[in-house]
Amino acid sequence: MRTQEAATSKTHTPTAAQRKDAASAKELVRFLTVREVCQLTRLSEASVRRRLGDGRLKKFKAGARTLVRIDDALALIREG
Repeated sequence: MRTQEAATSKTHTPTAAQRKDAASAKELVRFLTVREVCQLTRLSEASVRRRLGDGRLKKFKAGARTLVRIDDALALIREG
């Protein structure tokens, strides 16, 4: 009986909740930590934090973590 259940579960269509969870997981990828922004932009942590502090780079807080949207980090690179 279990093999039939396993076979059917492999081919089932995702529910709306599962699709929403997958979309939420994709959203997580759109944010970088301060350290990742430093690596991407080749700026020091102090420089990135200074830009976060003065508002030139928008930050999001997730508990104790400071996150930056990838688009904002890329805009920082384009600014020069």
